[in-house]
Amino acid sequence: FAARNRNADDKSTPITDSIINTMLSQNTTAANQQRAYANLKREFPDWEQVAESSNASRVAAAIRCAGLSKTRTERMQLMLQKVKEERGKANFEFLRDCSSDEIKKQLLQHKGMGPKTVSCVLLFALLKPEFPVDTHVLRISKQNRWVPASFSRESAYSYLNGVIPDEFKLDLHCLLVAHGKHCNQCAARGKAQFPRDFDCPLAAMRRGCKLECIKQEQEGQEEPGRLSGDGTVQAEQAM
Repeated sequence: FAARNRNADDKSTPITDSIINTMLSQNTTAANQQRAYANLKREFPDWEQVAESSNASRVAAAIRCAGLSKTRTERMQLMLQKVKEERGKANFEFLRDCSSDEIKKQLLQHKGMGPKTVSCVLLFALLKPEFPVDTHVLRISKQNRWVPASFSRESAYSYLNGVIPDEFKLDLHCLLVAHGKHCNQCAARGKAQFPRDFDCPLAAMRRGCKLECIKQEQEGQEEPGRLSGDGTVQAEQAM
């Protein structure tokens, strides 16, 4: 992945750009997100312009292809207006020198900035050791018994961020998202968004895990699975 070779000194992704782009990714396709973001940047080269209430209709028109344009516009403008009121500028570059906890505190106060969105900003714009849990990551984690089937997205986020080594978080997140989009065996309802014909390595791992589970059941030792350092699933007595 292109982001793999980036380091902590790389400041090529403005934080506000990442925040708005990630907000546009919610509840839409990647193609619509990219088109909406490109339209917005073309119409408004400066976030100060997006923050202006008088530009609400133009902002909504620019991002209409992503859907929910009125709601997205209101949330983006309120967020940019608030940070401008507090910091003097409609941007979030001040977060670059903040701790992860402080960044979460600052961003989660804004409507439309949920834990997954904030986690993506931390990972991709600020290169923090974060592991966002989107629908693909959550589904695949449950399929492979890395987390219990009862786990919510928030529970999975808390657990997986604690057990996945920091140096693997970026690549593993990108791999699982891409895999979830292309693999029919791991896709929701067995139908991938962009299916490709290949042998799924995770399916083979699940078959091995299933055999181990059967053995444990026979021995009266059924336990949830966990993700080990080498990517295999091991038994764990407590989550």
